[in-house]
Formats: sequence, C-alpha cells, structure tokens
Amino acid sequence: MSVYLVCSTSGGGLPIFSRKKGNSETLPFPIIGSLNGVHMFGKSFGIELLETLTDDYVVAWKEFEESIVIIGIASGCSVDVLNDLLKEVFSTIVLIVGIKELETQRNIERLKRELRVCSPVIDRLLDALDCGDSNNKFPSDIVGFVETILCSENHLIQIVLESFTECLDSMYSCILVCGKIAVATESWWSLHPTEIRLLSLLATSENTNESKDIPVFLPYKSPTVAFRFVVCTLIPEVQICCLCGATPVLSEIEHSVMQCFKNSTDILSAAVQCVPRNFPTTCILDGSILGHLLVNTTTKKYMMSKCPQMASKKTTSSSHRLDILRTFFYRAVINELIPSENAEANAAENNHEEKSEHVGIETYWCSEYHKCHALRVDDNVLCVLYNSSVPTHALKLITQRTIKQLISDKQVCW
Repeated sequence: MSVYLVCSTSGGGLPIFSRKKGNSETLPFPIIGSLNGVHMFGKSFGIELLETLTDDYVVAWKEFEESIVIIGIASGCSVDVLNDLLKEVFSTIVLIVGIKELETQRNIERLKRELRVCSPVIDRLLDALDCGDSNNKFPSDIVGFVETILCSENHLIQIVLESFTECLDSMYSCILVCGKIAVATESWWSLHPTEIRLLSLLATSENTNESKDIPVFLPYKSPTVAFRFVVCTLIPEVQICCLCGATPVLSEIEHSVMQCFKNSTDILSAAVQCVPRNFPTTCILDGSILGHLLVNTTTKKYMMSKCPQMASKKTTSSSHRLDILRTFFYRAVINELIPSENAEANAAENNHEEKSEHVGIETYWCSEYHKCHALRVDDNVLCVLYNSSVPTHALKLITQRTIKQLISDKQVCW
C-alpha cells in the first residue's frame, strides 16, 4: 500500500506541500499539474470532481473553504477511508494556522513555512494506512479514531489529573502513555474526536522530553481563536497535555505539574509497563485470540492489542496481526457496524429504529490462516483476530465474553 498527498491553492493551483508514504515514487510535476488542472477545469463548469478509481489506485479530490484543494492518491485503500484521511489533513492545517489564514492566503510563502510544523503530524496520519513500511513505529493507528490504553492504574491517575486541572483553572487535560491516552477529563472527551487525535499526535511528534507551549486552533471548537496547548513530560514516555488561556505562564504550569505528580511516579511507571499489551495483565483472554481492537463509536476512541503473551513462531507475526485487524476494520466493520454521522443525524430526527435497520450487529471473515469476528454492543465494537482452528460457530460466544471482560472493569476508565 502507498499514499501520496498534494495540497495546492484552490484558485491558482499553487503548490503548498506534498507528502508520501509507502513504496510509491514521487509524482512528476506534469502529473500533479494534470490532477489539479482537471479539478479546476470541472469547477469552472460547476462540476465537483470527487474521486476516480483504477485497478490499483484510488484518487480523491477534496476542496476546503474554497481556499485549498487536497488530492490523495492511494493503493489498497477504500474511497471512504481516503476521504476521511484528507479531512484529517485539512484539520491539521487549521490546527496550526487557523481558518482565517487559509481563507485570506495573503502570503503563500509564509503559509508554507508555517505549515512545516504540520509535517510530522501529517506523516503520523499517513501511518494509519498500511503502507508496507517495516520501520513504521506506529502500526496501530486508525484513521479518524484516537488510541487509548487500558491499565489498572488509570483510576488512580485520573484522581491526580483532576486535582492538577483544578490547580490550572482549566477543564481540558489528559495523560498520554507512549502516545496513547490513559485518562482525560470529561471536557477533553467533549472535544471533537479529530481534535483529540491531532492534539495527541502534536504532543508526541517531536522533542517529547521537552515542555511545549504552542498556540493551536481547534478545527471544530475554535477555528478562529487560538488556545494554548501545553505539554509537559512527567517521566519518560508519559506526558500531560492541557488547553488553557494566556495565564498561567509555562514555568508556573511546570511547577504545578511537579507538585501534583511528585508522589505518582510508581503508578505512572506501572502504566508504561502495560505497553504494548495495552490492557491489564489481570484480564486473561481466551487462548485462541491473536489480537483485538476495541472501539467506542461515540467518543471515537480505540484500544488495539496484538496480545504479545500469545506470540509464538507458529502463529501470525505480531506486527502482521495489527495489519489484519486494521484491514478488517476498514473493509468490513466501519461501514457495517458503525453508523456514519449522517445516519445518526437522520435517526435522531426520525426515530431510533431507522438507525438499527441500517447498522449491523456482527460480521466475520474466514481465511486459511485466521478468522476475524466483530461484535457491536451498545456504543462499543470489538474486533477479534482468531486462530483458524476456532470453530466459526464459537466466535460470537468468545467475542461476547471478551468484550464484557474489557469494558466491565471500572478501574481502567474505558
């Protein structure tokens, strides 16, 4: 799989940036110009060019605010997933420069310089597609969803986080463990899922051992007025993130962090040890499970695990398990078991029965080497990768028992 992104101005077609991931070659300028030109040609006749398909690739055009056009070219990817990726890329741009800067475009060269901060975050977004990169350090990213970690220490960390948030006189804060959200305040979860995801990526993109104080525009909540996004490192691999106003200054925030978390080093270190399992060691799952993906459809958060304690030479490699789960989620689960935002809006306007008619409850795949099964229970969906020897009729029972184990423990703060 490979993906190539090109961003240009909507009016003149001036290039702003391009990024690629996977084994694709850099596109020559004539091809990029043609892709942008055909969109501009259609627009001049009132025609909106959305996407086109070839045997190996899907190409999607997305214009935002009549100011920029983002073109995505990807292989091994569905149109819906690619379009969601383009929306996330645009939200990343808004996060850094705000919507007014894009609408006016007074200085393209300055805009290019400012958007260099976006590059590491956009590269992380591209990691959400399986681009065949063996050096990918983030193989569990999912387009449109934010990754979390379930550990036994979460309820204790949550108490300290709430205390720190009161000291800061803010409502928005969270704790990241290895880039995954361990706990967060209620207001943090009230942000749009894309905003939560981008803030997590921005916090872990560069210089994770240093404090950060960055102005950000929230693409959905506040695209025109900037917040202060402050990130402080508690211990290696653990960061605290918060959104606040002009005060207090960074040094005062760092002092509050030290005072609130000075006695929490042990529980934070224990939380780090939960990675890469990502769920408590006290939770014993069925021996036939090779990996699982737990998703909350309301908050758009997920927890993915390759169950390293089950790894052996005779089973599917642990890195490949995450790719299988992610492909299963993209190709079968996201369209069948998770209602789209439009479907949810229509159901709210009419009745809840309409929603249940169009959204499934379970689905599965079977192959020679493994089986995948997904089950939806209320707002939660669990995707499980099984050994091929498990009888198909037993998949639902094991999945039901597993999802109950994962979400019933209140200490993990799911």
